[in-house]
Amino acid sequence: MSPPEPPNLTVHLSLSPTTYSYSNPTPPTLSLTITSHADRPLTLLTYNSPFHLASGLTQNCFPIYDLTTSTEVKTTSIRVQRMPLSRARGSGDEEYFLTLPPSEPITVSTRFARGNEGLRPMSKAAAQLEREEAERRGHARRSVFACGVDGLEPGHRYRVNVAKGGLMSFWWVWGTKEDVLVDAGGRDWGLDSVQVEETPLEIVGEIEGVEFEIEEKPGKSMFLLYSQWFNLISNTLLIFIGLAYS
Repeated sequence: MSPPEPPNLTVHLSLSPTTYSYSNPTPPTLSLTITSHADRPLTLLTYNSPFHLASGLTQNCFPIYDLTTSTEVKTTSIRVQRMPLSRARGSGDEEYFLTLPPSEPITVSTRFARGNEGLRPMSKAAAQLEREEAERRGHARRSVFACGVDGLEPGHRYRVNVAKGGLMSFWWVWGTKEDVLVDAGGRDWGLDSVQVEETPLEIVGEIEGVEFEIEEKPGKSMFLLYSQWFNLISNTLLIFIGLAYS
C-alpha cells in the first residue's frame, strides 16, 4: 500500500501597518493565515515554530532583511530550558496546539516587537544607549539584536520573511485540539503517549515576504535618545569634576 499523501497547507504572511514610527507605542501586527487542504481536521504542535508567532520571533523564524543597506538583520535568539511539553487541558502549553479545519483559513497574530505590551519598541541606537545605562546600573538589559520593529533603524526599509526551515518538521495528528488534550493530573499528559503522524506536512507555493518601513520622525523615542545622550555626557562630566577635586 502506498503511503498517504501529505496534507497540503498554504501560508500567507501579512503585517499591518507597513509603516511604523517609534513615536507610536503600539507596534505593527504580524499575522500568518494558514489553510489546510486536507479532508478532515488536523492538530499540530506550534512550539518554537513560525505558527506560534510570539515564540517564533525569538527563534529566528522571521528573518529580517535591510533593503536600505542590503544586509541581513541580526535578530534575537533565545534558548530556554524547560520541562517537557504537556498536553494537559488548562496548562500553559495548551496554546501551542493549533487545529486546522479542512479548507478554512486560520489566522494567528502577534505584536511585531519584543516582549509584552509594557515593553515599548525603540530604535537600535536608543536600545544601545538603554543597554549601556542598564549595565552601568546593574539592571536587566534588553538584547541589542532586533526583535520585530524593536532594534531597527529609522529611515530604513526592510522585508520580513518566514524561515521555511521552521516549517519542515511538525508534530501533528489527525483530529481536533480537544481530541489531543487530556485532563490535568492524569498519567498520559506527555506527548510520548500520542501516536504522531509520520508523514510530513507540505507547504504549497512560496510564502511571500512583506516589506515595511521605519519612519524617520523625531518622536518620543528620539527624545529618549537625546535625553540618554545628555545623561551620558552629564555623568562623564561629573566623573571628571570629581577627579579634578580629588
